[in-house]
Amino acid sequence: MQYRFFRQTEGAACTGLVLHFNGWAMPPEAVQHLRLPHGYDLLVLWDYRTDALAPLELGQYEQIHLTAWSMGVWAADRFLGVHPELRERIGSATAIAGTGYPVNDLLGIPRAHCEQTLSELTEENRPRFNRRTCGGKSLRHLFEALAARPTEELRAEMLRPYHESLLTPQPSPKVEALGLWTRAYVGARDRILPLENQLRYWRGQGLEPILLPEGEHYLLKLFTHWQELWE
Repeated sequence: MQYRFFRQTEGAACTGLVLHFNGWAMPPEAVQHLRLPHGYDLLVLWDYRTDALAPLELGQYEQIHLTAWSMGVWAADRFLGVHPELRERIGSATAIAGTGYPVNDLLGIPRAHCEQTLSELTEENRPRFNRRTCGGKSLRHLFEALAARPTEELRAEMLRPYHESLLTPQPSPKVEALGLWTRAYVGARDRILPLENQLRYWRGQGLEPILLPEGEHYLLKLFTHWQELWE
C-alpha cells in the first residue's frame, strides 16, 4: 500500500484529517481537485497489492473524516480492522461507488466481469483500458497518472480481492464493518459496479444509499469540496 500526505501549512498544525482510500488502479490525482476544509490535512492511500504500510503517526488528529472510493471501501474496512483505535475519532465515514466486497456476484463487481477485466488487461490493450477508465482524455491529469502505473501492478492489485472472493466467505451483512459507514453514494449510471449490487450491499449494512441520478463510477468528479461528502 502506498500513501501520500497533503498538509496545510498555514498557521498551527491541523487537528483534523481527511483519510481517503482510493479506487483500484487510481493514484492521488483522482482527488486533487477537492478542496480541503480549514484545519484539515489529507492522507490518501492507494495500491492494494499488499496491506504492508510504513508506520503512520496520526496521533495529532482529533477528528478524522473517512472517505473511500470503489475498491477503497474494502481497503478501508481492512485498515480499520488493524487500527481499531482510530474508530473513536472518526466523525464520519463516506463510501463512494463501492462496497465492502469488491468482487461478488450480488454485492460487488460480478466475478465474470472481474475475470474479463483481468484477461483484457494487457500491454496491447492498455491505452484502450486507460481511455475507458478515465472517460477518454477529458480528465487528462487522471489519464496521465493512470498511464504511469505498470500493467502488472494493476493486475496484481485486482487479483487480491478476486482471490479473496474465492477463498473467504462474504456474508451480508459484513459484520466487522457494521456501524462504521455513515453515508454511501451510488451512481445510477455506474457501469463498473452494478447499481443493484451496491444498493443490496448497503441496505444489508443498515444504510440507505444516496442515489446520484447522473453519477457514473467516478462520482468524485461531481464534488468540489471534501466536506460535501459528509455534510
